Amino acid sequence: MEGAERVICVDLDGTLINSDLSIEAAKKFVRKNVFNIFRLAVWYFKGIQYLKYRVAEEVELDPSILPYNFSFLSYLTLKKSDGCKIYLATGATEKYANQVADYLKVFDGVFASDQEINLIGENKAEKLTKTFQKSGFDYAGNSVDDVPVWLQAAKKILVTPTPKALKLMKSIPHTLFRDDFK
Repeated sequence: MEGAERVICVDLDGTLINSDLSIEAAKKFVRKNVFNIFRLAVWYFKGIQYLKYRVAEEVELDPSILPYNFSFLSYLTLKKSDGCKIYLATGATEKYANQVADYLKVFDGVFASDQEINLIGENKAEKLTKTFQKSGFDYAGNSVDDVPVWLQAAKKILVTPTPKALKLMKSIPHTLFRDDFK
């Protein structure tokens, strides 16, 4: 994959931003009213996807104040200017993913969780492989949930990886993103 043919799919939580949108939204929801913690508990028992979707209905997040990984964002901007197609591929809800993508204006498309599918792990790997074919995309992520996606990607980019993800990827060729990355 060279130049304009290259596709880079990017995880949001812990990779593009130094936080987790679902957790930030849940904390904001509880700060609005401490008794919302009981609503979270009820929604949790209906499934994590239901919980994320309901919180997103209740909470607005401002994408301009998120803790972005600016060195990685600069790398993506550079790759975009080189002709790469850049996609946001996240377990965050469509609402939040689209808000981030609209704000940053670097993405060619968005893959995100909806009411039925939590787009993490095998679900994300399946979606990206169906869209771009096995080894038809590079993938940047940071957690154990990203391992199934990395296994399908041509290039595996680890951005601020968790120790467990780094350990699991030890025997698999990968690129560890650094600030001086080219």
